[in-house]
Amino acid sequence: MKEYLYDWVFHHNPYTNQWAAISRDIYTQYWDKYDLPGVIRSSKIETLLELLHKSKGDMDLLNEIVKP
Repeated sequence: MKEYLYDWVFHHNPYTNQWAAISRDIYTQYWDKYDLPGVIRSSKIETLLELLHKSKGDMDLLNEIVKP
């Protein structure tokens, strides 16, 4: 079982056709600020799931993987 996924919420924005993966720790802040650190976005939810799988949901490791 992938318990690390329990700490993430997924949101699809139909206007931008983008998916967002939001840590539950910052979920309420997400609605107030679009460009919130710790939110990862992609046009495909599969990409977000793959990134979360590689990092096991660890935010520090996730930031290293998606670093621009």
